[in-house]
Amino acid sequence: MRYKFKLVMITMLVTITLSGLAIAKVDEHGNLVLENNYISIFVNQGQFNQGRFALDVTGGAPLRDGDDGKPLIYGRPAPWTSYTTIRIDGTNYIFGGKTNKRAGLKGKYGQVITPPQIKNNQIVTKYKYGKIVVTQILSFVKSNTTGLPDTARIKYRITNQGKKAHQIGLRVMLDTMLGKNDGAPFRIKNQAVTSDKLYTKDELASFWQAFDSLNNPQVTAQGTIQGPTLTTPDRIYFTDWGSLADGVWNFDFNPGQKFLRKGEFELDSALALFWQPKALQPGETREYITDYGLGGITIVPGLLSLGVTSPAKVIMNKPDKSLQIIAYIQNTAEIEVKDVKVKLDLPAGLELLSTSQIKSLGDLNPQETAQIMWKVRPKELKTQNLDYTVKVTADNTDDNQVSRSLKVVGPPKLNLELKTAKKIKVKNNHLQQDSITIYGTISNSGDSTAYGVNAYVALPPGLTISAGDRAEKYIGSLAPHSSIKIPWTIEPVGLIKGDLPYFIGVDSTNAANQIQSTKLTVQKRQPTVGFKIKEETKITVGDYITVQIKVDNIANLYRINSSIGYNPQVLEPIYISRGSLFVDNNNLLSWSTPQIKRDIGVIKEINGALDTPQDIKEDIVASIHFKVKSAGDSNLRFIKYNAYNDSKELISVKLQEKELDIGGDQDEPKIN
Repeated sequence: MRYKFKLVMITMLVTITLSGLAIAKVDEHGNLVLENNYISIFVNQGQFNQGRFALDVTGGAPLRDGDDGKPLIYGRPAPWTSYTTIRIDGTNYIFGGKTNKRAGLKGKYGQVITPPQIKNNQIVTKYKYGKIVVTQILSFVKSNTTGLPDTARIKYRITNQGKKAHQIGLRVMLDTMLGKNDGAPFRIKNQAVTSDKLYTKDELASFWQAFDSLNNPQVTAQGTIQGPTLTTPDRIYFTDWGSLADGVWNFDFNPGQKFLRKGEFELDSALALFWQPKALQPGETREYITDYGLGGITIVPGLLSLGVTSPAKVIMNKPDKSLQIIAYIQNTAEIEVKDVKVKLDLPAGLELLSTSQIKSLGDLNPQETAQIMWKVRPKELKTQNLDYTVKVTADNTDDNQVSRSLKVVGPPKLNLELKTAKKIKVKNNHLQQDSITIYGTISNSGDSTAYGVNAYVALPPGLTISAGDRAEKYIGSLAPHSSIKIPWTIEPVGLIKGDLPYFIGVDSTNAANQIQSTKLTVQKRQPTVGFKIKEETKITVGDYITVQIKVDNIANLYRINSSIGYNPQVLEPIYISRGSLFVDNNNLLSWSTPQIKRDIGVIKEINGALDTPQDIKEDIVASIHFKVKSAGDSNLRFIKYNAYNDSKELISVKLQEKELDIGGDQDEPKIN
């Protein structure tokens, strides 16, 4: 059984003031609390049920006193009745610490990475299940019907840190409670749900509400399930708490059965949001987001109490955008009210999409509540304030009416401006820079926030993103009349040359995509081979010097065959070693030992081959170690130099020979 009681504990309150009106503290039961003037989120930090959360009303609705201090999600003294299930490859894991109670007892558990903590005005908890890391992030957002930060955003971020894909699903179970009322109807569209009921994705409205009484509501709750920043669930079940407590994924569901707690005889409503399993690739991160908090209903009490709700603000990002207006009518009289009719009066800026402006409810019994829904659409994609009125009439009681405001906000409009270098120049036969940084400035010149903004660069063959950078960059939200500058560092690949077109794009979940294209010109580099003298100090008779054969900018190089000449009166070869060109990750590649003809001053057959053809920017073929015998002209020269590709075709290269004149003991070497 689930017992609801108060536990009194003396402890020290730790309070930290955060930005705005949000406050973080540890309460008398050890829960980590984040609260503002409207609601509080509190998370269990105990040995059992760590990470589970609940919601209370703090100040609640500004014009209502009855909701102060009331629960929205049951959780006293410490949350345990609501929990979240992560389904990984068919196995059900419960988010957070192990439980010693009924809710989630049959599930498996993971390993804590980060216990509940306050970070950036959020309560963040992180657990790991094998290679799957799940982060729970709880924060405050504005309700779409009140326009106030009286709603908790419930976010799960799931990352696959493994090397193979996993099937990942999510179930979020909320033990809803409206003050003292644990069985109030869930109200969605034009239906009051009082028994087990399933809604699929296609059947869902943008939000559902629940309240105990229209005439004097203590708490008005709202779950928002569709919106530009939310992840619409695949299914929502409204049912009793006991069934969801016992079944961690599948559960005992009986359409039409009252919300009686399974195994007991008390009303105890709850709900479960399901996101069906789908593949999460290695390195991929996916987020699931839903909102729950207070709902906004404009109420006028009377014998026929009338309440009306609709979004406080709607963003017109597409011409066919529609919204719902829902009216609740309660007969608070002691008699049956006859022939009740409800009429919707719209301003010029709204048009009706439903079948009828006037709807008949028939007769209403005492205390009976009915609800109806209209679907409407703003006529223009522009910012405007619109007021509509709902009127209710009956044959044997007074009429009633209520007006509510609706703000229509023009759509976001993204703009993209590029600032990039146009050319990479060549100096001394090498690129002046290995990489360049390009910038895209993204601005929103519209009247509303752009959500899910994502910027990316698409590069052609020959250009690549530099190590440590990434092609796609998630920006998130971009407020109206604001901008952000995004950098990318890119670099040419190999020996690419010429004009390389690329483009930068930006997309959003509620704004038109933008793409800008440009090009980068990479100047041509000359394929060359030449001598490099390692010694930079004075060379005198008796010294030892190293002459390297160096190649630059040779594309598709596979094999080299070469011979060089020298003045045997001036230089004496000691030994020859292979260059770094023919060493790959400490593996020695094909190389033949050169032949030294000391009598005629020739080193023949300096040959080597790569395992696969490569574009060589700069590398060493061989190092020839000489002893200086006497002063004079070294006469270093290429007798033969042939470079081949993998098709045995000769590659044209330019020879760059050096003159090395060695003087006497006091003379500097002359290197041209």
